[in-house]
Amino acid sequence: MPRAANLRVALALSTALVPAAAMPRDLPAYRGPVDTGTGLYRSLLDWFSDRANVLAFPGADLSQKFAAACAALPSTGGTIYLPKGMPPANGRLVCNGKSVSLKGDGPGVSQIVFTSAAAGAAGTALSPGDALRPITIDGLTLTTAVDQVNGNAAITLRYGSAPSSIFKGPRVTNVEIAGAGNNATYWDRGIDAYNIWGFDFHGLNIRGKDVGGATAFPSAGMGAAISITGENGGGCSDGKISGVNAVFARYVGYVSGDCEGLHWTDNTGVPVDQGITWPDAKGYPGFFISNNHFNTFSTAIAISGAQQGFITGNLLYKWTGSAQDWRGIVLGTAVGGGTTYYATDNIVRGNTLFGYSGGGAAGGSSVGLDASGGDGNMIAVNRFVRMDWVFNFGGIGSTNVVTDNTAVATGSGWQKNIGFNTISRNNVPVAAGNDPNYIPFGTGSATFNVGAWFQKVFYTNNPSTAVTMTDFTNAEVGRQITIIAQDANTTIANNARIRLKGGTNMTMVSGASLTLLNTGSYWQEIGRSQ
Repeated sequence: MPRAANLRVALALSTALVPAAAMPRDLPAYRGPVDTGTGLYRSLLDWFSDRANVLAFPGADLSQKFAAACAALPSTGGTIYLPKGMPPANGRLVCNGKSVSLKGDGPGVSQIVFTSAAAGAAGTALSPGDALRPITIDGLTLTTAVDQVNGNAAITLRYGSAPSSIFKGPRVTNVEIAGAGNNATYWDRGIDAYNIWGFDFHGLNIRGKDVGGATAFPSAGMGAAISITGENGGGCSDGKISGVNAVFARYVGYVSGDCEGLHWTDNTGVPVDQGITWPDAKGYPGFFISNNHFNTFSTAIAISGAQQGFITGNLLYKWTGSAQDWRGIVLGTAVGGGTTYYATDNIVRGNTLFGYSGGGAAGGSSVGLDASGGDGNMIAVNRFVRMDWVFNFGGIGSTNVVTDNTAVATGSGWQKNIGFNTISRNNVPVAAGNDPNYIPFGTGSATFNVGAWFQKVFYTNNPSTAVTMTDFTNAEVGRQITIIAQDANTTIANNARIRLKGGTNMTMVSGASLTLLNTGSYWQEIGRSQ
């Protein structure tokens, strides 16, 4: 072969990744590194034996070509190149038992069109069988020509379910997943991943079927843009999902099972039914949801049973056309093995949430943060706009610290249901929506939980029976309350918990007032009128 022809073949090999089976037989030896223990120089053929251009393999259908390309790779794995001009695929692209890298020339250039909706007959499925065999997918468009009504995902990644300490999970970058035309068809899921550790999904554009003017997310549409499952203790851990743009999906992200340490950052979902949902965390720790923008029909972020997580700096909207009841952030419970797991020790900070109080044009109520399954969380410096209710603490004995939050254009009030051990401070305004400026004490009660309420003014409420009040509970140090008597039957005791001027009880007359400051150990009188 002439020298110029040799050069052209070598260049083609370096760019087009021609498979070994398709290489010329008269290529000269290349003086590269020696083979271990043989002393023989490797041939140029050997250099490219782990690279396969899918178009060079036989088969009328792309799935057949892909299967042949996978089979041609050595047991240690290799690269399958997917160039422009590939034929349609009427079956799933499968490569199992090997570390494999799928490489294209970029979304819109290297495009694979799947034509079948039969179960298991569309999408790409990779199962390397060993956590030491990483997977890479880069630079592709995966298009479905039909609605995937039988559950096919564009990309399925599956590792073994045994626990792993090997953080060499899959890398999926610069990939477009969509339907035909202008979002006329849908995948059941974008990425469907199982038991992945140390993974990275970045720079993805995932689109389902256009929802048109729907007021609720349609049942016939994409499920999760990204679904992550931890099976049978195998789990999923310490992965990052960033720069994902999801459109017309039920979920941007859906997490299930034994997972922890997942980072969801800088993602967008518009319009979707829900942003990120993890319904069954069962006490697993460590999640990070930050700097995302979700515009949703029903829920923006819902975490049930997880702990030690962060929900910070997100911009969350109720979709303008939604007629559904909407919740911005949900801290809920998960039940497993007869145990109820609460969402605990999480930080919800610096988020901005926009609802539609009164249902807006389409209908449905709006609750900013539903912590009816949350306990021991820090909820701070969030801004809530156009909510019916800002918070729902479920009427349970939860201990959440709620501080420095702001509510604007509230329809009904701060709390749909209080948390009996909530500690609230510096929330603005003190009364929102239809909230009263004061809270009546319970009739006949000797003690009252003042910390659960955002308001700082309380009324006595003993119209017919004499009652001596001995304590006011659940308030942080520095909390100041004012008690106004609307009856003549209430006495405030002077005791170890309430220190009154003069060291004697105060029997209040109607219209009297008493202001107390919580020092931590006791309440100190700072003013009265009688």
